[in-house]
Amino acid sequence: MRRAGALLLILASGLALAASPATAATRGALPDLDPFTVPRPSIPFRDRVIERPSVAAARETASSTARRYPVHDGKGRTVTIGVSGPCSSVCTAADPQRIADFLGGIAHGAEISLLRVQLVTNSEMAGICGSGALACYFPGQNQMFLSGNDDVGADGATREFVLTHEYGHHLADHRLNPPFSPTVDWGTKRWATYERVCQGARAGALVPGDEGADYYRNPGEAFAEAFAFNRFRNLVGWQWTSLLRPNGGSFAAIRQDALHPWKHRVRSVVAGVLGAGGAQRRVVRIPTSLDGVLSLGLSSSAGVDFDLVLRDNGGRVLRSSESPGPSEAIDYTICGQAKVKASVVRITGSGRFRLLIKRP
Repeated sequence: MRRAGALLLILASGLALAASPATAATRGALPDLDPFTVPRPSIPFRDRVIERPSVAAARETASSTARRYPVHDGKGRTVTIGVSGPCSSVCTAADPQRIADFLGGIAHGAEISLLRVQLVTNSEMAGICGSGALACYFPGQNQMFLSGNDDVGADGATREFVLTHEYGHHLADHRLNPPFSPTVDWGTKRWATYERVCQGARAGALVPGDEGADYYRNPGEAFAEAFAFNRFRNLVGWQWTSLLRPNGGSFAAIRQDALHPWKHRVRSVVAGVLGAGGAQRRVVRIPTSLDGVLSLGLSSSAGVDFDLVLRDNGGRVLRSSESPGPSEAIDYTICGQAKVKASVVRITGSGRFRLLIKRP
């Protein structure tokens, strides 16, 4: 299992497990989840995300002659593709331009020009990616290994399907989804929100980054598979947990994340006056359509003491900041709450306040 420490910090950072907002539609409430009821498919894993290149992968990359090929997407982008020495002799479909042309037809952005694809033989693939794998991806290295043959997986997945799945990993590796990091383990921002990945991970039904026993409960792998399903509908059966089975809403979220990446939080400011015979508190309703970190910063007039309280839409306190003085701050990880409420509460004194809101 990868990056377990970061996962535990994220899972411990919030409290609520409410229904999550959607990008194009809304999923129903999470059912009672038993992480041990996910069926274990008999089909072997067809791909792997590998954190660090093996000696075999590094050797293969160093010994390969690669060049850049146009993807013909109308924007002048290119992709680096190499063919191993053995593959150039025995592979039946090691055509780099064919691979580049196909990649150009997949939903992508500027990250495509960072990708390096290495076409290898089946025996080389086994040594680099693992037995039975048809491909693998190395996050942070922009490196993909793919069969130089038009092999079909045990589940009927064509090489183009596998290539699309691997590109889903590459795309996620170049998208932001704080604090659910790395994105290649959790899926992209809008997709992960729609699919309630944060809620599922907190409930123990999803295991971000697991490339072993819980491979089919790994949302990073499920995102890549849904990315491939977006291109090839119903070519293969869905092997992952049914919680992440794609539908129209998840496909819409995938396309938006691919073509219009989430870049930063939305900033807004609310100002007002408390005390001096007027209001004693001010409640600000905050829509939170995406999961992620919500930050609140309260500043007020010198000599006053105003507190800051964050509640869910039902009124339950999620966080509070009650230090003496004019300034307060709250950071809270939104995990499925469609709306929250921030209350500025007068304790002593009167004067103006300014509430800075940064929402995902």
